[in-house]
Formats: sequence, structure tokens, C-alpha cells
Amino acid sequence: MFFKVIKIPHKFCIISIIFFCVFYNHSVFASGEPYIRVLISKSKNLRIRSDSSIPLIIKGQEFPSNKIKGLTVKKQSKKTTLFFDKNKQKVYDLKKKAKIIVQSSDGRGIWVGQKRYAGILNLFVLESEILVINILGIENYLSSVVGSEMPAKWPLEALKAQAIASRTYALKQKGNTLYDIDSTQKNQVYNGLESRTFKTSRAVRSTRSLVLTYENKLINALFHSSSGGMTENSQEVWKNEYPYLSSVKDFDKNNPKLRWQKKFSNKELENLFPKIGGIKKIEILNITNTGRVKNVKLFGNYGSNEISGVDLRKRLDLKSNLIRFKFVEDKKNIPDNNNFKISIEKNLIVLGQGSGHGVGMSQWGAKYMASKGIKAERILKHFYKDVRIKPFNKNFL
Repeated sequence: MFFKVIKIPHKFCIISIIFFCVFYNHSVFASGEPYIRVLISKSKNLRIRSDSSIPLIIKGQEFPSNKIKGLTVKKQSKKTTLFFDKNKQKVYDLKKKAKIIVQSSDGRGIWVGQKRYAGILNLFVLESEILVINILGIENYLSSVVGSEMPAKWPLEALKAQAIASRTYALKQKGNTLYDIDSTQKNQVYNGLESRTFKTSRAVRSTRSLVLTYENKLINALFHSSSGGMTENSQEVWKNEYPYLSSVKDFDKNNPKLRWQKKFSNKELENLFPKIGGIKKIEILNITNTGRVKNVKLFGNYGSNEISGVDLRKRLDLKSNLIRFKFVEDKKNIPDNNNFKISIEKNLIVLGQGSGHGVGMSQWGAKYMASKGIKAERILKHFYKDVRIKPFNKNFL
């Protein structure tokens, strides 16, 4: 066997090796990058269209052409129909449990209603509604999530902390049947391409693949807007106790919406609590160490009822359950023939602090710490106790 020796300039050789290593590493990670399935729409009427002259590709059922500009899906009674923009007179019946795939090569994404999305769309026709699932790489997904969950103008280190927390949270959700995660506050907010900016993309890119772990498993990386001074222990809000989700000092005092109040009239309370005939008195039964209401007893015209602070927050649609109550008299002049008579109504005022469940990372706290020059890793390790930050590995699931 003969070998031919070829002389290569030293500088060119070094550059080639560096290029190969960078390209190889990127390709390996890209090929193993997890995909995420995000529920972006749940409705009975749906409009999908391309952003430009580049057509959409549709698959999953026999149509005259698989290249289209836009489509509309409608669910009426037990029937689901579809028609295309170019021929609205031709209506197709979709079968129950039908699955349609829509994708595009256009970097500007696909319009679903008033928002644009990258990646692939899966449409599922269910008995009562139509689901739209956006499938895309976790890193592309996060560049929008960060901008949806935090203002892009916030300090970069706060955005990086959000990226790592959101990546961890999303990967922890993987494994459901039709989709992995919701696009609303039920999980974490995802507004598609509308929330992606250069700065949010930079935050995601500079933290690529990094996740939070505890004992070599992904943590439940919960976060919220503002805790009102102290974050909460997980077991005080839910049944599960996580060592890494323990109460710590928050730095959210510069939050302009830190303190708030909400007013309820007698009529509103009667509609919200019909079984006990509204609320005339509230007795706080116990509170957490951070001052959040755990349980209350409500007294109305027809009796009383005990309820948790978490459930009361949901019923009254409050920002948090770090709350106190007071009843105030509201005097009103009511026309009575040619005169006026004074009517006195007792209203409930809820005085509150913070926004969200209060567990895990406080976003306003992260912003304050980042503004003081604190790096993302230290921010995260303040709010999540005894965690480690590592590149994602499937064994963490």
C-alpha cells in the first residue's frame, strides 16, 4: 500500500481542525436537540396562512394539492370542515381523530390566528374542539418563551436565568400523549415568533442546553412574577415538598406593581359564592411563615364555608394569596321620586402583595439581582437551593 504525503501550510491546518471541531460539535448537539410539542390553540374555528408568497405544505388527507396559501377549519355540531383560500366553495369533511400536518420553509413562520410560529404544526380533530400543536426544537422555542415571560429590555443575566429555568421546566414536562406543554400561564407563556428578539435569542444561545438538576434529575423549575419579599415553600402551596423549592429572600421591592388591591361589591360576591349568599365576614384561620393565607372561613347570608387560600385566589382571580381583607361602606345617592335617598353598601377590599404562586424564582427578584451585576448562575442558585447547572442529558429525565 502506498501513501502520498501532501504538505499543508501550518496555519491552514490549524484553522481546518478548529472549523471541523466546531462544526462537528454543533452538528452532534443539533442532531440530539430535544423537540418540544406545544399546545398553541384549542378552539372550534381556526385560520392558518403563510406569511409570504412561499406556500404551506399540508399532509394527512387527500387534497388536490399539498401546497396552499391558507386554510380555515370549522367545527359545527358533530361535523368538522376545511376549505382553502383559493377555492372556498370546495369544502372538505374531516374525520374524527383526523391529524393534519402543516409546515413551511419560510423563516417568517406560519400564521395561526394573530401569531406566527416556526416549526411544524399538527392539527388534531377531537370530538369537541380542534387542537393545534407546534413542534420545534427546544432552543427555538425558548427564544420566544424568554421574551414572552420577561420584557426583552431587562438585563441579559436575568434573561439567561429565565432561559435556563424555562428550558428545565419544559423538558420536565415531556412525555404527555398529544403535546408536552401548554403555551399559557398554565405552564409557561409562549407567543411564537412575535416575542423573539435578538436579546432573547442571545440569552438562549449563551445558555444552550443548560438545565437545573438536583440529585442528577431535572428539577421542577417553577417561577413567578413577584413574591412580595419572601418566596414560598412548595409544600405550602401544593402537596409535594421539594428541598430545592424552599423559602428565600426576594429582591422584588422595585416592582411597580408590588402592592395592589381589588374591590368586590355585594352583588359580585353573591354571584361568586351563591351557596352561602355572598360574603359578609372573612376569618383567616392560618397563614404560612411568609404571611400567605392558607385557609379562611367565609360567612355569608346563608351560612359559612372553609376554603384554602389557593382556592380563594382562583375564585376571586387575585394576583397572589399574600392578602388581607377589609370591608368598607360605600354610600350612594339613589333617585327616589323627586328626591334622593342614601343607600349604604358594604364592599370587600382585598389588599395584596406580589404576583403569582410565590414558589421558585421571582422574575422581578432576578431582574434586581442582574441589575446589580449578579450572574445568572448565582441568581438561579439563590432561588433554587442546592441545585447544579449542567448540559442536558436524557438521564436527567
